[in-house]
Amino acid sequence: MSELLHAAVFAAVTLTAWLIPRHVAGARMGRPTAILSDVLPMLLGASLLLIATGRPIFVGFVVLSLGAGFALADRSKREALREPVVFSDMSELRHVFTHPQLYLPFAGPSLVIGGALATLALGIGLLWLEPTLWQPNVLLIAFSFAAVSAIGWAIAREPALGVAAAVLRRLDPSGEPVADAAALGPFAALLVYGVIARAERAARRAAHPPVSSPAVVGVAAAVPLVLVQCESFFDARRASRSVPEDLLPGFDACLRRGGTTFGRLEVAGWGANTMRAEFAVLTGIPDRDLGYDRFNPYHAFARAPIGSLAWRLRREGYRTLCLHPFDRGFFRRDLTLRALGFDDFLGRETLGGSSRPPYLSDPDLAHEVLRVLDETGPRTFIFVITMGNHGPWLENGPPIDPDLQRKFDPAGLPQGEQFLRYLDGLVRSDEMLRILSDGLGPRQRNGVFGFYGDHLPSLPHAFNHLHFDEWASDYVLMDGEPASARRLDLPAHHLPRLILDRLGERNAVAGRQELALGAA
Repeated sequence: MSELLHAAVFAAVTLTAWLIPRHVAGARMGRPTAILSDVLPMLLGASLLLIATGRPIFVGFVVLSLGAGFALADRSKREALREPVVFSDMSELRHVFTHPQLYLPFAGPSLVIGGALATLALGIGLLWLEPTLWQPNVLLIAFSFAAVSAIGWAIAREPALGVAAAVLRRLDPSGEPVADAAALGPFAALLVYGVIARAERAARRAAHPPVSSPAVVGVAAAVPLVLVQCESFFDARRASRSVPEDLLPGFDACLRRGGTTFGRLEVAGWGANTMRAEFAVLTGIPDRDLGYDRFNPYHAFARAPIGSLAWRLRREGYRTLCLHPFDRGFFRRDLTLRALGFDDFLGRETLGGSSRPPYLSDPDLAHEVLRVLDETGPRTFIFVITMGNHGPWLENGPPIDPDLQRKFDPAGLPQGEQFLRYLDGLVRSDEMLRILSDGLGPRQRNGVFGFYGDHLPSLPHAFNHLHFDEWASDYVLMDGEPASARRLDLPAHHLPRLILDRLGERNAVAGRQELALGAA
C-alpha cells in the first residue's frame, strides 16, 4: 500500500510539474507526437533521478521545483521581453548566478531567493524523512546515465542529427516562439528549436565565411571608424510629449550637422537580447539566414569565424578593437568577438568600471575611446559596447539630475520612477554622443562615427500606459561631409554596408589630400 501511495504522489506531482509551464505558455492538447515530445524530457529526467535515489516523493518534488522555476522564468521573460524562454537561453543560465542584478529583479528577488531557500529546506527534509522503496543499484545507475549520454551524443551528430531534425520538422513549427510554445508545448518547442538549429548551423555558417585575404598595411591614408552600441538608447521623446524636449541636445546637434545619416534602426529584440542587434550590425547577416540561431547568434553560431565588418577592415590593414567596460565572458564575447575578427577585446579590467551598478558612465567611456584611438592611430576600427544605462533602473541607483526631476514628473505613470532613472541615464548617453562626435569631427580626427541603440528599455508597464508599442531604436552615422543630413530608416543588418560606403568615401578623400600634400 505504501508503494502505491508513493507512486501515486510521484505521478501526481510530476504531472503538475509538466502542466504548470504549459499553463504559462497557453499550451493546447494537440497532436500526440507533440505531447510526447513535450513530456519526454521531464519523464526522462524524473526516471533517471528515480533510479538513482529510490525515493519517488523526493524525485517528484525535485521535478516540481524545476518545473515551477522554469514557469517563473518563462512568465517573467514574457512580461519583461515579450517572448518566452527559448533553447539558446541556456547560455545565460550561469549569468543568473554571476550577475544576478541583471536577472532577478524581473522575477522578484524575494520570490526567487525565498523560493530557492524553501525548496532546499524541503528537499533536505524529504531526503531525511522519506524511506527508500528500493536500494539503488550502482551498476543500473551507471548504465542508465551512460545510455542516455550515449544517445544524446549520437543525436547531436550526423547522421542521427539530420534524421532527428527531419522528424521534428514534421511537427510543423512556425518559427514564432510564442505560437510554437502554445501549439507544441514549451519543452517540445525547446527541443525542436535546439535540434533543428544544430542540424542547420554548419550550412548556414558556411554561407557567410570570413575574408581570407591577408592584411594590407601601408596603403593609402585612412580615417578611423568608431561605432558605438549604446545600451537601451532611443529618442525617448517618441514615447511621450511629457519627456522634456531638450532632453538630448547632443543627439539633436548631430542631426543638424552635415554628412549625418540618421533614422530608426529596426532591431530584433525588445528590452534585452543585445547580442541580436550587435551581431546584425557587425556582420550584415539578416535573421532569415540564421534560422533558430537568430535568438542568440552568440550561443553557438558565432563560435567559429563568420564574415564581418571587422574581418573586412582587417583585410584593409585596420586594427580592430572592441571596448566593453564589463565582464568579457558575458554572452561569451571573449570567444565570439575573436571569431568575428577583432584583434583585441578590452574589458573592465582595462577600461575601469564595475561588474555591479553603477557601471562605468557613458561620458567616462567616451574619453577612454578617444584615449585608445590616440594610442592606436587613424587606421583603427573601435567597436564600443556601453553599459552605463543598463537596466533594471532601481530606486537605489545613482542620484538623479535635479534639473531632469524638475522637468519630468513620473507621478501616475506605472514604472514612473524607473522611467525617470532611465531618462537620467539617457542624458549621460547623449553626453557620450556629443563628446565623440566632437572628438571625431573634421577639426579633430576626421573619422567616421556611428552611434545606435541596441534595443528599447524594458519598461513594459510604462510604455503600455503611454500607448507606445514600437521596437525600433535610433541611430546616427556621421562623416563630416558638407552634404545635408538625411533620414534613412533601415534594418540593423543594413547598417554595416552603409558604414563601409561612408568609410570608403572618407578614405578616398584622405588619400587625395595625402597625394596633394606629397605633390606640394
